[in-house]
Amino acid sequence: MKKKILHVAAVAAMTLACSSGTDGPSDSGTGGKTTATGGAMTSTGGAGTGGATGGASTGGSSTGGAATGGASTGGSSTGGAATGGSSNGGASNTGGKAAGGTTTGGQGGGQAGGSSGGDSPAAALNGLRVEDPCTPNPPTTSMATCQHLMLTAGGFKGTKSATMGGTTGTTYDVTLHVRGIAEITQIDGGMRTDNTTFTYMGSTYRKVPFTIGGTVNRGDYQVWEITVSNPKQTFTLNDYGKVGHYVFKLDYEATIPVAAGATVTLEGVDTNDHLIVNYDKVTVDGVPTVANWGQFVQLDVVSAKAR
Repeated sequence: MKKKILHVAAVAAMTLACSSGTDGPSDSGTGGKTTATGGAMTSTGGAGTGGATGGASTGGSSTGGAATGGASTGGSSTGGAATGGSSNGGASNTGGKAAGGTTTGGQGGGQAGGSSGGDSPAAALNGLRVEDPCTPNPPTTSMATCQHLMLTAGGFKGTKSATMGGTTGTTYDVTLHVRGIAEITQIDGGMRTDNTTFTYMGSTYRKVPFTIGGTVNRGDYQVWEITVSNPKQTFTLNDYGKVGHYVFKLDYEATIPVAAGATVTLEGVDTNDHLIVNYDKVTVDGVPTVANWGQFVQLDVVSAKAR
């Protein structure tokens, strides 16, 4: 079992080499965007046009649906099941059940989100997500760790894979929006396209912890990575340049080459039985958190351009 030096969790929001590289959360993800039109109906009049004021029926069977100016202005569902309620935009929101609900992005925001998808050759990659929840009721004080809910040979290994579409023989530059909550790790060697840093607790860390290739320095700190079968390469998503008991927010864009027909795998790997808790209960704009304040990474496709 690894002994990790415990510190206070911190949040550092980041933007990659293909983005601005500034610190702070990105708002470019659309995984939790709501349609906000779920309650509109076409009939004229209303069981409550003007709602309780104006009586049971001012003019007919319903202007603007079940709650446009109904029982209360904005009612129980102006534009859907609950604008501003427990599921912003209702169950029909784009990218998941709830943007701005009980967790950031609700229970499924962004799983099919991102600004690309559909007919994109990278559509199958959109919404790839791996979660590493803690066991129930983890400690949420600073310096806390928890047990992996799902153990694999004494540690954790979670993977999700997808096959790249497109024209046979073509390689695409796929830009991904990387979001998540991850502990820090260290990669030796490899290539870094952004070496800007921020300071926390007297030490410096990479703002954009994206590394191409290299080898893992310490397997007992969780590594989050993407592997591509063609052209074959590994990309680490949480290489902060050192190990330690910190949990940071991932929120940046990265561009990777992927050939048509290649397998793309998102993976979280930890060689021991515990992880660092998201004890500050940090959320990430546009995507849901994970159960019991564990860690996760989600990928959404921004664009895919043939070389």
